[in-house]
Amino acid sequence: MDFVLQNGNFETVTASAIDDKGFEIIIECYYDQVFGYARSLCRNESLAKDLTQESFFKLWKKRKNLKEGVLIKGWLYRTVRNGFLDHIKKYKKETHLLEKAFADTLDDVVSKAQQEEIQRKIRIVENEIDLLPNKCGQIFRLSKMEGLTNIEIAGHLGISVKTVEGHLTKALRTLRDRLNEKIQVLFLAVRLLY
Repeated sequence: MDFVLQNGNFETVTASAIDDKGFEIIIECYYDQVFGYARSLCRNESLAKDLTQESFFKLWKKRKNLKEGVLIKGWLYRTVRNGFLDHIKKYKKETHLLEKAFADTLDDVVSKAQQEEIQRKIRIVENEIDLLPNKCGQIFRLSKMEGLTNIEIAGHLGISVKTVEGHLTKALRTLRDRLNEKIQVLFLAVRLLY
């Protein structure tokens, strides 16, 4: 085999030297160092093992294409670093996609909940309007839902403007009182549930 020994390690090697036996020697010589380097990068023992094994696997696959005199330790370290950077990019991309999906889902849930809450409040108000006395409810609907003025309502129903104003005042006071009671009961129920 054509290994060059430096500082007790096999630093350089020719491509032809990495046969089965030569590869075993490289693993014995560098595995602990490469694993230590990988663990210092990622601070995750499982990932460090994967990165280390991947670097040795790549060395085995590319052994025939290595340049003469390549520094094996440096090549392994560089492979581990590149593998770690690839992992970070992939993890960051996956995390970004998951965060975006979570945010979109949360927006949909919040939007749907808000729409349901608005619809529920509209139903409560409509139910309370239905409970108003007939003439009072009719005048309130013409004013607030149809958009007619007090004068138009008076002319349409053949009553005085003062009567229209009286019915509107009564309707608004009744709705305010009833809805305040319902809202207070609703808040009390929510508070008891949560």
